[in-house]
Amino acid sequence: MKTVYGPVASWRLGKSLGVDLICSPKKICSFDCIYCQLEKTEKITSKRDTFVSINKVREEVKNAIEHTTPDVITFSGMGEPTLANNMHEAIETIRELTNIPLAILTNSSLLYDENVQRTLHNLDIIVAKLDAPNQELFQKISHPAEGITFEKTLSGIKAMKKKFHGKFALQIMFINENKNYANELAELSREIEPDEVQINTPLRPCAVPPLTKKELDNIEKSFTGLNTISVYHSPKPMADPLDKLELFKRRRMEL
Repeated sequence: MKTVYGPVASWRLGKSLGVDLICSPKKICSFDCIYCQLEKTEKITSKRDTFVSINKVREEVKNAIEHTTPDVITFSGMGEPTLANNMHEAIETIRELTNIPLAILTNSSLLYDENVQRTLHNLDIIVAKLDAPNQELFQKISHPAEGITFEKTLSGIKAMKKKFHGKFALQIMFINENKNYANELAELSREIEPDEVQINTPLRPCAVPPLTKKELDNIEKSFTGLNTISVYHSPKPMADPLDKLELFKRRRMEL
């Protein structure tokens, strides 16, 4: 597999070139979320490791940006990107190649780790996930690795937000299991004070159905006073992927 995929037409980030520091045919993640488009997690872990070499990242990012001009380069892919313990070096390497803003899509599970916090401090955009307002629902939706709790995850989000100087967005994936907890999640969002709250529901094929536009519109009303965007109302840019197969592996879209 290549470390680079896309560009992806993202309703949140624009034309996004993905960098996958996990780069595994099967998902390696600290969660096994019930709505994940990548299906079951092959390896559930919170242990950080090296999965791909920095030389491979350098070569493939360099080649990609010679053939496309994305709005952002985003760390994401076949699992939780903060599991890659060489992300700091990857960020430095990409910074040497381009001035394109760098972002991450993270499930927030390792944001309590000060090493992770220092690494992510060097990004321009953080999109951190929060799908539950309590431990019971957190367990039911995310199926986290051993040792990862709701309180630890929430405290990590708050700590990262306080230290970060770039754009900090909070993503909430609404499904049937948490749709009645919008008020509680909105209150937590107000405590976190993100620059943006992304109201989402799984529109790509997965094991659970998406909420309707009407349901999501009603949910968004709970977030009054916060800067919100919704998957049903945010337009996607045009994006022509460099390699459709590499995009399919991460996005499970039609070839």
